[in-house]
Amino acid sequence: MSSPTALEWLNENSLRNYPFRENATLIPSDVGGVALEGIRLPNYLIVDFVLTMPKDLPQHVYLSQFTKAGKLLTFVIADSGGSVITTVTVLEYLTIGVNQEYDIFGSFGYSDVRGKLVTGDLTRLDEDLPDGLYTFQLDTAEFEYTTIRPAVRGVRSLQLDNDGALSGYIFGHVKLLAGNNVRLTYLPAYNAIRIDAISGGGLNEECDCATVIGRRNIVRTINCIAVEDLTIEGDGQCVTVVPSGNKLVISDVCSTPCCGCPELEFLTQQLKVLDVTISNLQSYANQLHNQITTFVNAFVLTIGTV
Repeated sequence: MSSPTALEWLNENSLRNYPFRENATLIPSDVGGVALEGIRLPNYLIVDFVLTMPKDLPQHVYLSQFTKAGKLLTFVIADSGGSVITTVTVLEYLTIGVNQEYDIFGSFGYSDVRGKLVTGDLTRLDEDLPDGLYTFQLDTAEFEYTTIRPAVRGVRSLQLDNDGALSGYIFGHVKLLAGNNVRLTYLPAYNAIRIDAISGGGLNEECDCATVIGRRNIVRTINCIAVEDLTIEGDGQCVTVVPSGNKLVISDVCSTPCCGCPELEFLTQQLKVLDVTISNLQSYANQLHNQITTFVNAFVLTIGTV
């Protein structure tokens, strides 16, 4: 629960321009930049605002757009050049209560911007401001300079992603360690770290192949059959199994190919020619059948007229 002192200060802000500049009119404008007289953003709409931004970014920030649609409120915050920093959305604003705070997370080029926005007592907003999209200029809705806190731009945290398995966030001073067959090189001219994949260089992990792994059978199963219970043998007729170094050569001595690729290619071409020839013969047979049918029909008709 907020302290009475904080509540009093926020209530005071609902009666003045803060957190906007004192000379900000808070009067929206149309698409042509012409002020819409008779409409003004209520002081109690935003009673507190703070934004932490890297010092190398524009430090003039203003409310570029405000949307009121039914029970939905949207605040668009931009820099002095009109680039959007972030958007804050308030749902069911009539039931949220007084002095509610909302986190601000920057987007695009402002991804490391963070802040807070606090709305006041919005129970009279329906009476004071009709639904609509309201556009503001830098000089009509700029936030006070003291609400923008400069920060040093840098990496806030690191997170590891291994095939979708995310680690926790890593904060503070993070050290990169070179693993096996990897070399890390800092390049001051580019302010970068180069990662090289190398072979050897004293970074290889000692291999236990000869002393440990080579002394035990590392193959556990073959086709789900335990190696201890598996025997591979030929059939004594056509299939032979012969060990050759670290391999088993399984051969079928009864069906050794009698021809190679050139002979098979020749047979394939001849089969294609034969296929075309058969197709032509079929076409000739169809034509001959049609001619015989025509001749028989004509002959029958001729006999019928004699």
